[in-house]
Amino acid sequence: MSPANLRWLGHAALDVRWGGVRLCIDPHRPGALGGRFQLPEIQGPFDALVSTHFHEDHAGWTPALGTTLRLDPPCRIGGLELTARPALHDAEGGLRMGLVRMIAVSDGNTRLVHAGDLGHFDGADVAWLAGCDVLVVPVGGTYTLDAEGAAALCRAVQPQVVVPVHYRDARIDLPLAAVEPFLGALGWPVVGPQVALDMANLPSSPSIVRLAGP
Repeated sequence: MSPANLRWLGHAALDVRWGGVRLCIDPHRPGALGGRFQLPEIQGPFDALVSTHFHEDHAGWTPALGTTLRLDPPCRIGGLELTARPALHDAEGGLRMGLVRMIAVSDGNTRLVHAGDLGHFDGADVAWLAGCDVLVVPVGGTYTLDAEGAAALCRAVQPQVVVPVHYRDARIDLPLAAVEPFLGALGWPVVGPQVALDMANLPSSPSIVRLAGP
């Protein structure tokens, strides 16, 4: 049986090994943002890349990724279907930070959604997210939802698993909050930190899964 797991590569980047393929969502690169971004280089090879938006810390590229194929949902690859929904990067109608898109990945049974740099949501966004099993959500504020906003989204959507990303890291010189305020705001049981999330064996009750980054 092919692997079905999710690994966090730091910031907003994910390594998705599922449906017989390996995807990288929101790849970053060392030295991005004028040298303020010092996470290690992401190592492939991946079958394809997909980005929630094209800011430098979400759409980087290095030869180590092993591919130049960028997917543009809706599309299919291997046993996976990818869809997307446009969303706001800020609470000012996108006037400050622009637009992003939420990316959904499904094998027909389980649905994973990466919310990108979501900065504001409404009822239509919640309706599109409804039924997702795994929600990857930014929690660090400033450029995205903050702890309270991310917790409100999770309570509205009620996924089985929440994976927090896009929070403070000493190797990233951005004004992001730590993950702990989000953990307290949502108040769900916390699993981890752990290396990977087994997509075929999700927790039996709604949980926050902390993934260990690089």
